[in-house]
Amino acid sequence: MILHVLGAGPAQLNLIKRIKEMGHEVAVSDMNPRAPGLALADYPSVASSFDPEAIKEAALEARSDRLLTMGTDQPVLTAALVSEQLGLPYFLTAEQATLVTNKKVMKEMFLQRQIPTAPFRFLSSSFDDSELEGLHFPLVIKPLDSQGQRGVLKVQNISEIRVRMDEVLGFSRENQILVEEYYPSEEVTVSGWVCDKKVHLFSITDRVTIENDPYMGVCVSHRYPSLFHRDWKELEDLTRKICHSVDIKEGPIYFQILGGDQGFRVNEIACRLGGAYEDEFLPALCGVDPLTLLIEESLGSSCEDHSLEAMTTRRESLYCSLQMFFCRPGIICSQTGMDSLSSIPGFGAGRFLLSNGTQILNRENSTQRAGYFFFYGNSAEDLNKKVGRAYDALSILDENGKEMIERSEKEQFPDE
Repeated sequence: MILHVLGAGPAQLNLIKRIKEMGHEVAVSDMNPRAPGLALADYPSVASSFDPEAIKEAALEARSDRLLTMGTDQPVLTAALVSEQLGLPYFLTAEQATLVTNKKVMKEMFLQRQIPTAPFRFLSSSFDDSELEGLHFPLVIKPLDSQGQRGVLKVQNISEIRVRMDEVLGFSRENQILVEEYYPSEEVTVSGWVCDKKVHLFSITDRVTIENDPYMGVCVSHRYPSLFHRDWKELEDLTRKICHSVDIKEGPIYFQILGGDQGFRVNEIACRLGGAYEDEFLPALCGVDPLTLLIEESLGSSCEDHSLEAMTTRRESLYCSLQMFFCRPGIICSQTGMDSLSSIPGFGAGRFLLSNGTQILNRENSTQRAGYFFFYGNSAEDLNKKVGRAYDALSILDENGKEMIERSEKEQFPDE
C-alpha cells in the first residue's frame, strides 16, 4: 500500500516515519524542495499541498492508494478533492472538507445550525462602510482559506481594514475576507476522534496565545488541564453538535473555542490532527496514539470504540505543559541545551526547529516558531518549576552573542 502524505515540513515528519515503520511505502509532496520530509519518501514530489491538480498528477505518478495529511488545514481539502477525482477512499467528502477549511462556508453553517460564534461579515476590496453596520470595534480580520495565523489582525476602525485588506487577501485564494467582532476570552482546543459517529475527546487544552499588535492569535503554549476543565461536559456537547452538523462519521477533529463572559463561541473547526505536537504529547496523557489511528483509518481499518472509551481515566491526575517558543529578530548562530532537558523529571520531548543561519523577522504568525518542548507533572506548581528549569537550560544566540529566546509570563500555569 502506498500512502501519500501532503506536506513534508516538521509537522509531517512523525507521520511519514510512522508509515514506513508500519511497513508501507510513502509518497510525499511539498512545494518546498528542501522540506525535510521529502528526503524520507519513497516517492517524493515537489508539488503544493494547496494545489489539487499538482497533487493529482503526483499521486498518479506515484500510484498512491490513499492520501492523508496532519497538522495543517488546507491540505485536508486538497486530499478530499483529489481522492474524489481518483476514486480513492477518504474520510471526508469534498463538500465536508470545504466546510471545515473555508471560513465563509464554516461561518454560514454556524449561523444556520445555531452554533455560537462571533458576529461576522464578509468583505471584498470594494466594500461599503454600511456593510459593517451592527458590528462593534475592535474587529478581527482573517483570510477565508489560510492557516497558521497568517493574515489574522485586530483592527480598530474602518480605515485600518482598508489599509490591511490587500495584506490579508495576500494569504488567500478568495476575493473576500472574514471580519468578526473581537471577543475578549481565553481559547481552548478540543482534540478528539469520531468513531462510527460517536465523539471521543482526547483532550481539552488551553491554547495560550500572544499578540503582537495588530497581529494576534500566535500560539505559544498548550496547557492541560484547561482553565475550563470544569466545563468539559458543556464543551463535549458543543463538539457533538458541531460533528452532527458536519455529519462527520469517522476521523480526527480539532476545534478551537473561545471562552469568555458571554459563554463559549466557536472560533474555527478542523478535521485533522492538531499541529501542536498532539501526536507526541497525547499518548502519555490519555493513552491514545493518534498517528496510528490516522494511518489505520486511511487504510480502511475500523476504530475500536471500547479502546477509545478507556482513555478517559488516564488523564484525570495528569498535568501537561507544551511550550512553543519564538525568538527576537536576528540571525540564529548557536542553539544549545535541548539535550539536557531529558534529565528533568517528566520530560516528554522537544527539539529546535530552525537551523543556524536562519534570519528571524518580526513575529506575525507561527511560521517562525523556533522550537518546542513538553513536560508532564502532577500539579501546576510542579510543571511551572520544570518549565522554568527548561527555559533556563535552553539558549539561542544571535550574531552578537545575545540571547534570542523570548519568554513570557504566559509560559506558566496560573495559580490554582
